[in-house]
Amino acid sequence: MAERVRGTSRERATVAALVIVGVALPVIANLQLFQDVVWIFWLTSFTLIATALALLVRATVRERRRSSSS
Repeated sequence: MAERVRGTSRERATVAALVIVGVALPVIANLQLFQDVVWIFWLTSFTLIATALALLVRATVRERRRSSSS
């Protein structure tokens, strides 16, 4: 039996995009052009990763509530 996927396809795509951009920002921050504002890139990266985690938790809680009420 196939395992059910958590979250909608839109939620999964959003989380994937947030993680990819969140990981790419610190790499971009290492460029010489951005040396004065590195902290902005790291803060933005942290915010994006935290948002992705919040979306995952929300989808997981919603799926558990749905399965327990059935």
